[in-house]
Amino acid sequence: MSHWKNPVINLGVIQAGAPKKVTFISLPGMPTIDKVRPYCGCTTSSYDSERGELNITYSNSKIPQQVTGAQQINKRIDIVYSDGLSEVLTIIATKTR
Repeated sequence: MSHWKNPVINLGVIQAGAPKKVTFISLPGMPTIDKVRPYCGCTTSSYDSERGELNITYSNSKIPQQVTGAQQINKRIDIVYSDGLSEVLTIIATKTR
């Protein structure tokens, strides 16, 4: 069972180059968060415990020249709770030029 309203956020088709911000909303009764670990350096996070919002910014860099067509994005954010349990939140998108 997830502690988040939407543990997967689909941004749909996005244009490369401009950062994208998403917010994960926690459900009532969620354990205290011990650590938030974005899977790669292209995502940053901040957690507002009073509002129960985890704000993620995906840098959304340009698509490398050698990549043809759209690029599928699947960004993972690991959440570790103070009780030792963990959960994965995911951002997905299709990035175009």
